[in-house]
Amino acid sequence: MWRFCFFLSAVLPISVACGSSQNGDPSNPVQALEPKPAPTDGAANPTPVAPGSGAGAAAPPLDCSAPRAAPARMRLLSESQYNNAVLDLLAVGGNPGAGFGAQVFAALDDTRVEERANAAAAIAAQAVANLPAWAPCTPAPTGAASDCGRRIVQEISAKAYRRPLSDSDLGELQALFDAGLAEKDFATGVEWFLTGLLQSPDFLYELVRPAADELPGDVRPLSTYEYANRIAFLVWDGPPDTELTAAAASGELEDASLLQAQLSRMIQDPKFSRSISQFYSRWLNLHAFGELARDDEGFNQQVVTSLATSLLLSATELYSSEHPNLSSLLSGDSYYMNDVLRQFYGVPGSGTEFTPTALPGQSRRGILTHPALMALLARPAESFPIGRGLFVLRTVLCKKVPPPPPGFVIPQLPAVQGGVSTRQRLDMHVANPVCNSCHGSIDPAGFAFEDFDEVGRFRTVDQGVPIDSSGTLTVQSDVDGSFATGDDFLTKLASSADVKSCFVEKYLDFALSREETDPSDACSIQRISESFVASGDLAELVVSIAMSDAFRLRLAEGIDQ
Repeated sequence: MWRFCFFLSAVLPISVACGSSQNGDPSNPVQALEPKPAPTDGAANPTPVAPGSGAGAAAPPLDCSAPRAAPARMRLLSESQYNNAVLDLLAVGGNPGAGFGAQVFAALDDTRVEERANAAAAIAAQAVANLPAWAPCTPAPTGAASDCGRRIVQEISAKAYRRPLSDSDLGELQALFDAGLAEKDFATGVEWFLTGLLQSPDFLYELVRPAADELPGDVRPLSTYEYANRIAFLVWDGPPDTELTAAAASGELEDASLLQAQLSRMIQDPKFSRSISQFYSRWLNLHAFGELARDDEGFNQQVVTSLATSLLLSATELYSSEHPNLSSLLSGDSYYMNDVLRQFYGVPGSGTEFTPTALPGQSRRGILTHPALMALLARPAESFPIGRGLFVLRTVLCKKVPPPPPGFVIPQLPAVQGGVSTRQRLDMHVANPVCNSCHGSIDPAGFAFEDFDEVGRFRTVDQGVPIDSSGTLTVQSDVDGSFATGDDFLTKLASSADVKSCFVEKYLDFALSREETDPSDACSIQRISESFVASGDLAELVVSIAMSDAFRLRLAEGIDQ
């Protein structure tokens, strides 16, 4: 096994300092609701809510006369991408990348390197035991086994590296096979080769290599193979297939009509569902359900697990229609429920399967009032308008919410007590002018969801006080203004151009493995939003992103001379 460690140490130093997963979990639910550091203007209080990139935000005109792009970074495959790459390459079962995580910008420290080394060894042993299912050849009963071994190294390495191999690449990988063959037998050679291959940065990362002639500041396209990889991991959450690789080799991806045909083909493939699931897992913070607990009788792990599944289904099943639309995602009162959820929420029906279930008369409107999301954005024994408001501002409207001033001690909310609603307690809280400077912008969006308690159950009273879900939003968006009920506010969100523009921004961040949008993306977001605001077509949005400057171009940083 020393050979694999040596091989890994020879090629991995570039991987330890950087990298990100394409499809990540942004944070835990508590961190997601805490204001993040942001510059202030030096006054006693920060600006309550800074404009995002929405259509209603005040911003200077963009100069989009020249292509703009950000530098390309190495991107570490997420757990799901790793699994899909391994399963597409080798006939193995199980969950090879279990525990790798889906964190954005996760770095490979010593522990994570060791985890991947152990996984590579286990996968290799399993693959060798089932060689005929994936290998292009098996050794003949008589004669030299090295010819078949050479073919396996060449063909499997090219698929794993997702690009043509250099002589140096082949030499390193062939040496692993030859060493195992000399040490014991053909199976050992294949096992050693695979163990090394699956630890290589060329497999573990999406790599972008500088061109010999590039100069710092150049905006240039990704190479055809790099672009094909980026497309595949966006659309399929996995590696390119033979057809996409052939299109990269022939230069077809440089032709807009042929590129669009490839993207349409890929979106119609069942593997598209893998990427959709990863986007909504990140956008809706599904990983946070692992730690969700509420002080409500019957709210057990079965309910929590079922809620997470229901939330994901309620988002992704839209894509089974010919033209999935964002308006459909933000509208409607039907949610996927099984017998566990029906019993907990008191809904008629039976059956263990998740089926669309109407919840009429509950002021629900689409994904934002899904019981799962309402429970996730609450506290153990009470609703949490602050958290729900922050989710709307940050995730739905892309607004920047600054933190309190340095040294400012945030007053605690008054304790829960009978006869005083959550809204009334927050009104007491914001009587402090310093609190009001931010919460005057945050809380109204959260009050719109007061029809739902800490487990997402519909209610008409809170602590004996009738629910008041009215408010006035003032965050420089096209949904600003007064609303009489939460349903009125949700109606405005469903038709908002700013919401659609924000969704474009969030999907582009996902596509490029970013926690925050890069300033160079502004022109791409504007162009994509122009068509998405008009259509709302969720599948076409992916095509538009894949063809955008932000996705297909990179800012050159130069190379060492």
